[in-house]
Amino acid sequence: MAIVATNFWLGQRAQSYFDNAIEARDTRIAAVELRNAMQTAEASERGFVITGNEIYLGPYQTAKAQAQRHLKTLQTLLTSYPNSASTLQRLSAIITTKFDELDQTIALKRDRRDAEILAIFHTNRGKALTDEANVFFSGIIGRADDRLTSGVAEQRANSGWLRLVSAIGGFVIVAVVGGAAYSAARYTRELRDTRDEVAALNSELEQRVATRTEDLAKARDRAEVLLSEVNHRVANSLALVSSLVNLQSKAVGDQAAKGALAETQDRIFAISLVHKRLYGSADVRSVDLDAYLTGLLDHLRTSMRSQVHGVSLSYDIEPIELETDTSINLGVVVTELVTNAFKYAYPAGVGEIRVRLSRLPGEQAELVVEDDGVGRADGVPAKGTGLGSRIINAMCISLGAKLEYRPLEPGTAAHLVFSAKPRRSTAT
Repeated sequence: MAIVATNFWLGQRAQSYFDNAIEARDTRIAAVELRNAMQTAEASERGFVITGNEIYLGPYQTAKAQAQRHLKTLQTLLTSYPNSASTLQRLSAIITTKFDELDQTIALKRDRRDAEILAIFHTNRGKALTDEANVFFSGIIGRADDRLTSGVAEQRANSGWLRLVSAIGGFVIVAVVGGAAYSAARYTRELRDTRDEVAALNSELEQRVATRTEDLAKARDRAEVLLSEVNHRVANSLALVSSLVNLQSKAVGDQAAKGALAETQDRIFAISLVHKRLYGSADVRSVDLDAYLTGLLDHLRTSMRSQVHGVSLSYDIEPIELETDTSINLGVVVTELVTNAFKYAYPAGVGEIRVRLSRLPGEQAELVVEDDGVGRADGVPAKGTGLGSRIINAMCISLGAKLEYRPLEPGTAAHLVFSAKPRRSTAT
């Protein structure tokens, strides 16, 4: 930055010296041209006075105009010179007076008043004005020459400084570039060594990760096999329990006891059906509700028709995937609601039960079980033992939802809105 700043400063000084030299040159030229114009004008005036030939007046007018122009140029250029105001004022007065005298003699010659012209010449006033103007011209030219000489000397000195600073700057740049090249080479070598070390560590780490991944995959496969076996055994056990309940119901003569055991068998079936599907599924952490509830409702329709022949069951289930525990709770709720509708909605034994499962915005789902039966009056105690209502309430608490009964005309609709947020995927 110091080198750049110094070079800029020296360049500005060189430009300043150059501008001063140009100004001094223009000043000198203007002074010389003004002096020449006055001499030309005076010579033309003398030629006209002596010969009376108008041809001399052409150069006179041209010289007069040039003199006025060069005088204005000097007035502009000499402002930068010290103590130039008085010089300019006096020089302007001399030139004006000189040209007034020349114009006067020309006018007298045109009027053929030669005696008056001789009288003017005998006063030597014109010569005195010319001599005084030449003194001023010499001074102006001398000052311009002095400024040119000093400007050239300063310009040479400035050029020397500029060469010195440029040489120093070149040396510094070479040193910096050399140091940077050395540092870059050393850094590159260190980076290459570090890269090789990282590559070796990565290779070792990849080998360890591959081994660990293989072990985890084997452990996962073993766990899935064991979990599938557990689901299979649980399903078999629940099927055995369901068979035992069925045998017990056949041995019981009381119709109320038979109905209670049949309901218990349906609840066991709702749970066992989940484990059966998990046993045959590749993913044991979730259940497809459309397949699960379809199988459950088909079972309920078959089992309940044996008791209530005139009631039909229809359903519309959207494909939704839920976690295993949530699916079991929902299956128990569906079993209880459909069973209650079969038992109490149609005392005459004829009607329809409709089950609908649909997805709602915001990762929500809605279960609707409705009928066109006698309806459900508010405040009236539940029919039967009330065990089904307690089971439904317990399952709804597990689902984090609340069951709402809405009256229809005719009939009742049970609405259950619960979270259908998909489970988080787990890396394998």
